[in-house]
Amino acid sequence: MKVVVEVADAAGLMPKDGHGSANAFVEVEFEGQRHRTQAKHKDLSPAWNETFVFNVSDPARLADQTIDVSVYHDRKSGGGTGDGGRHGRGHGHHRNFLGRVRIASASIALSDADAPLQRFPLEKRGLFSYIRGDVALRVYAMPESAAEVPVITPFVEVEQAPVENKEKKASSSVVPEEERRVFYSVEAGGGGGAAPTGGGGAAPTTGGLSFEFAQMKQAMTGQPPAFNMSPVFNVSHAQARADAPFPPTVIQAGPPAVRPGNDFGLVETAPPLAGRPGYRRGFGGSDKIASTYDLIEQMRYLYVNVVKARHLPTMDLTGSLDPYVELKLGNYKATTRYLAKNSNPVWHEVFAFFQHRLQSNLLEVVVKDKDLVKDDFVGRLAFDLAEVPLRVPPDSPLAPQWYKLEDKKGEKLPNGELMLAVWMGTQADEAFPDAWHSDAHNVGLDALATTRSKVYFTPRLVYLRVVVLEAQDLVPHDKNHPPSNVSLKLRLGHQFRSTRHVRGSLNPTWNEEVMLVASEPFDEHLVLTVEDRVAADREEPLGRLVLPLSAAFTRTDHHKIMEPRWFSLAKPTASDEKAGDGEKKEHKFSSKIRLQLYLELGYHVLDESTQFSSDLEPASKLHRKQRIGILELGILGARNLMSMKANKDGRTTDAYCVAKYGQKWVRTRTLLNTLTPQWNEQYTWEVFDPCTVVTVAVFDNCHLAGHKDDARDQ
Repeated sequence: MKVVVEVADAAGLMPKDGHGSANAFVEVEFEGQRHRTQAKHKDLSPAWNETFVFNVSDPARLADQTIDVSVYHDRKSGGGTGDGGRHGRGHGHHRNFLGRVRIASASIALSDADAPLQRFPLEKRGLFSYIRGDVALRVYAMPESAAEVPVITPFVEVEQAPVENKEKKASSSVVPEEERRVFYSVEAGGGGGAAPTGGGGAAPTTGGLSFEFAQMKQAMTGQPPAFNMSPVFNVSHAQARADAPFPPTVIQAGPPAVRPGNDFGLVETAPPLAGRPGYRRGFGGSDKIASTYDLIEQMRYLYVNVVKARHLPTMDLTGSLDPYVELKLGNYKATTRYLAKNSNPVWHEVFAFFQHRLQSNLLEVVVKDKDLVKDDFVGRLAFDLAEVPLRVPPDSPLAPQWYKLEDKKGEKLPNGELMLAVWMGTQADEAFPDAWHSDAHNVGLDALATTRSKVYFTPRLVYLRVVVLEAQDLVPHDKNHPPSNVSLKLRLGHQFRSTRHVRGSLNPTWNEEVMLVASEPFDEHLVLTVEDRVAADREEPLGRLVLPLSAAFTRTDHHKIMEPRWFSLAKPTASDEKAGDGEKKEHKFSSKIRLQLYLELGYHVLDESTQFSSDLEPASKLHRKQRIGILELGILGARNLMSMKANKDGRTTDAYCVAKYGQKWVRTRTLLNTLTPQWNEQYTWEVFDPCTVVTVAVFDNCHLAGHKDDARDQ
């Protein structure tokens, strides 16, 4: 018989190399046999995926053995020799202890198919050692024949009776045997044989409730019970050892008996909980983005989705109807936009009311007709909040329903129906980012968009490299005076560059390189103008060229040499359309300019401060590294904010939070009139480099009074 131990990975290990990391390897010991994995260099969550096979000398005593799994940091080198052989302890002074796991052999599975991958928290070796992390293992037995399958018998705990030990006074350093707990495995038949588990080893974990279930199953199938529990004996260890009434455990030949607990026992599992260390590595080692809001406090909201209405009765003498919907919940009042002259309006607007600020148990939905003097009542609906269903993602969205409108007395109207959905949810709901929130109940429709949470992605930036070589056959603005100082000016958006001046030549040579920054979707044009300085403060254009960025080649390898090209210069007074035909063949005479033009995709445009950079990846996706993990950020709230503006109640702040990492910006919703906002919103980013920085800032919203182009949030 053999025992197989598969070492999968570890997570959250303690750093030991002085640089925040560790060179971790695992050492497995069983019955004097020792194997070790390779050492993973500078990895606190290493993955080994190595399998070790151990020989079992005596299958009868398998239940009494213990498998010791220890994790160490290799101080000598970052490598390791996974030869799979036996290793001594000659390298003990080159390693640091990271944690250990002791597994009772009685708890291992009897086959590969029954062995799950389990995560074991690492245990410390001493009282003052500090250990963290866990290790993932699969342990199972591999019998060579059916006769070698051990019969794991349930244990009976032998409670010890107080017995005087005369040698206790002689040597206080020796631990008395009476203080140790001993377990005996009792065989079938009542007279059974028992074998002690031995010095301090882990006790078998079979028996108990799972064993009784196995007996019940055999009784129902008509089979004789495989085990018979004997009564519990209250004897001391000394008496049990002296009398020795139990012969050794008998290994039965023939078909193996049913192992208790395989069908009805409790099995330890490792569900992918976000709070559990190493849960992302899973069984296949792949990353998994959490779909729940597990870093923040869940906040309940009452959602109302007003979809549309049909067959609304007209209220004006003219027969027209300008309907809108008004929601009333205590002192809160929310309205949809009104639609002029429409008896079948469609709104598709969602409203969210914070549960802790609900001021009534009744939600009133009123359809009104917009009028110059006083809005007319069309119909109403009422919902008791105690009967509103609860919906939590990933449940499907609640489907809206048609409701017949009622008059003020509660009687059904002959015409008029309203489609809407009402439910209780959390901030994890899909409708949360686009909903009108009760926190912004006094904000107009124009400024409502500035209060909602948003996610932005900045456009990708790429270096545009322009190598200006030469120009030929330039035409001076005055034929009697040749050009005196010729230069080339380049413009891309708001970026301006210029070459040096070349004196008195119609065929100037520059051989200069100019760097510009282009951004997706690369719809801007590069404007090049050849100018002649005729005075200290005056320059005359000699030719013009407008090129789209699509004319530039792309380069991912900086060793690749790009071929220069000739372009035709248009007259200075030519339009942008004519000046952009520089690559087309023309029969007319024109001035020429020779350029190298290409986009550098192998570099990263450093648009942030070097000390606070959040992205170092090149523009080309082919050159980017694989992600190393997922960054999750829960924005909970803020306290003691500064008052930024004055209102009728005094000075206050309309605060929102912004977080930036890489190309992704996130913005929480704006909470009005509070110096202690509670957002409780969660966002995720992909991380490619650990030496990066995430930036978080809090702003005061200055756009709530309407759209102001010159207003800037503080």
